[in-house]
Amino acid sequence: MSDQEKAQEQAKSTSNEKLKEPPQQPQPSVFAIPSSRRGINAVHVNAAREMVKLHTQGRNPPAARQTRGGGGGPTGIPSTSASSSLPITSAPPSTTSTFPSSSATPFPKVSIPLHHDETECKNPQCAHCGQIIIPSPQSSFPIQDKPSITVNSWSIYTTKKPILNSAELDSLTARFEFPLPEMIFGNSSVRIVDDDRGGSVEFNALDSLDTLEDECEFKVSYHEEWIKSRRSKQSAIKQEQGVKKDLTEFTDNLDGLKPYDWTYSTNFRGNVKGLELVRDETREIPIEKLTRPDPILFYDESILFEDELADNGISILSYKIRVMPSCLLLLCRFFLRIDNVTFRIRDTRIFIDFDTNEVIREYKVQQDQYDNVLKKVNKTMNEKDPKKLLRDPNWVSMNLPVILREVDVSK
Repeated sequence: MSDQEKAQEQAKSTSNEKLKEPPQQPQPSVFAIPSSRRGINAVHVNAAREMVKLHTQGRNPPAARQTRGGGGGPTGIPSTSASSSLPITSAPPSTTSTFPSSSATPFPKVSIPLHHDETECKNPQCAHCGQIIIPSPQSSFPIQDKPSITVNSWSIYTTKKPILNSAELDSLTARFEFPLPEMIFGNSSVRIVDDDRGGSVEFNALDSLDTLEDECEFKVSYHEEWIKSRRSKQSAIKQEQGVKKDLTEFTDNLDGLKPYDWTYSTNFRGNVKGLELVRDETREIPIEKLTRPDPILFYDESILFEDELADNGISILSYKIRVMPSCLLLLCRFFLRIDNVTFRIRDTRIFIDFDTNEVIREYKVQQDQYDNVLKKVNKTMNEKDPKKLLRDPNWVSMNLPVILREVDVSK
């Protein structure tokens, strides 16, 4: 046998041995999961666990984080930096904080009392299981009204409670002779008190409804069609009953109620007590003080009343308050939108300078027809909902002309 034939025989025997050996399976990767199984990748599970761990550690106070996590957390951030990110409401009661200010006046004295007690929590601890025993609440008389925050001599009180129930609404029938809005937060309010002089400014829903006009100048877009349909429907009913009578006397006053402003357009400017305000049209709220990057010590907002005007628009009264080390700004806004009829905004702004104790109240009325505001909407911004901006009071206020502005300043 020649050398060439021997080489061919050897190659055939080698190939037969390779065919007899079982094929080698590829080595799976570390995080690979067979296609026959369903589940979450292991790296995703580990990431979820790390995220839960971060959230859990974030809820612990700074002292607990230092004892558990040592010098730094899993992200490498030292535990001491976590104390600076805590909200200002976590400060101990009756503490005095200083904040940087560009003015040369002394730093304000800020006091944020605790809501449950003036001292630290002293709830007992169970000797068996170690759990905290929360005692039943005890009533106190007289009722202690604690401010949300106090800066220098000014205290801010905010109360946010649910809408009035049926019993509370029935008790208001003697006070109001007209149907009330659908939602009234009659127990909610915001109050600013000058502890030194005893003056105060308060905004609430019930006092604002006392300022409504006797009649309303607006009617819904389909008012005439609705009157005609009512008359034709009642006429058909009477004809079926064999009664031939003019129904004008019944349809001229379909409501059967004393005329009232059904849009609830309040011109409420707040209950001012103990503060003498003088008209001064030359004064303006200092915008430069409000736009400075000062820390916000306290912020709150709430709705006082709201009504959808029988699906013809919206009528809403709300407030927002912002407290900074040097000043505060309170905005009480009435926003009215009657579809296809009009827009109306009535704003009352209260500005208080903590350095000079000066109070500035600005009352502004803006109004325009519905079609004029609709023309200013850029429909390319949101093709699915081109009227979205018409439901934004901030956008509407920037596109309404001012028809009245009055400024009062404290003496």
